[in-house]
Amino acid sequence: MKIVSTSTARSLIWSDLDETLRRGLKTADPLSLNVLFTVDELYQQHKGLLNNHLESVGVIQFGTAFPVNTSEKIIHDMAIKSRVSPVDFINANVGAPISICCTRYRFQGPTMVLTMPQRTGKEIALSLAREWLTQQATYLFLIQADHTREHEIEITTQLVTQ
Repeated sequence: MKIVSTSTARSLIWSDLDETLRRGLKTADPLSLNVLFTVDELYQQHKGLLNNHLESVGVIQFGTAFPVNTSEKIIHDMAIKSRVSPVDFINANVGAPISICCTRYRFQGPTMVLTMPQRTGKEIALSLAREWLTQQATYLFLIQADHTREHEIEITTQLVTQ
C-alpha cells in the first residue's frame, strides 16, 4: 500500500471552514467538519486522479471519535423536549462524516467506520484497506479520527493506493 498524500485537522468549527466547504453543513457535528476538511484538502490536490475512479474511491474511518456534540444535544433535547430533530439524528450517526464526503465528492465506496480504540482499529483498517485495494478500490481515504484527553478532535487522513 502506497501513501499518496496526508492531511490533518484539529478541532475545527464551522466558521473555520472556507465558505464552499461549510455550505449546507451549518448543523453538522464538528467531527464531520474536521473529516471533510482533510478529505477536501486531499481531493483538491488529487482530483484529476480521483475523478477518473469515483466508482472505486473508498473511505475507512477508525478511532475513538464519534459525533459527541450532536449526540449530547440529542440526549439533552430528549430530556427537555421529549423529541429529537431529524437533522440532529442524522448528524449523530457515526457514519455521517463519511456520508458527507462520499455525497459531496461522488465517491462510490467501499466504506467502513470502525469506532474503536486506535490500537485495534488501525490494525483492522489497514488489513481491510490492503484487501480492498487488491479487489475493489483504486484509492482509499484512511481517516484516523480520535478525541484527545482534552476533548479535542484530531484527524489524520491519508489518501492511499496499491
